[in-house]
Amino acid sequence: MNIIWKSASNGQIPEGAISAGFEANGVPLFLCRAKSGKGQHPGKVRLKFGAANIGWSGLEIKVEDYDVYCGGAKWIKASDGNIPDGAIVVGYEPGGAPLFAARAAFAQGLHPGKIRREFKGALIPWGNQEHLLKEYEVLVEK
Repeated sequence: MNIIWKSASNGQIPEGAISAGFEANGVPLFLCRAKSGKGQHPGKVRLKFGAANIGWSGLEIKVEDYDVYCGGAKWIKASDGNIPDGAIVVGYEPGGAPLFAARAAFAQGLHPGKIRREFKGALIPWGNQEHLLKEYEVLVEK
């Protein structure tokens, strides 16, 4: 499996990045991962954000330096905290628990976020907070 991540900052989207979702107005969103609070968290980025937007402690926060997903996997539907076989660890909690990339329909768009079984759903950063969604997709090996 050859998952590709490219470093970026300040809202920049590297060449080869693959859209992982979209805003209600159709603007593409890209899956990213960023370090915060002694962990590394999946989230979303687009140029207008000026940073990666990740969920952290119930909030949507901005992180200037991040990695952007550029391919090598696919999305599989799941629900209620389930994580499909082949899911790719893309981050970790401060205590080391693995985090997986998720995306879910929300606010008339498709937004990247994170999941682990204990959440019982995907946590999607939007509107300065995290939203728990029971139906989502998870990034898995092709």
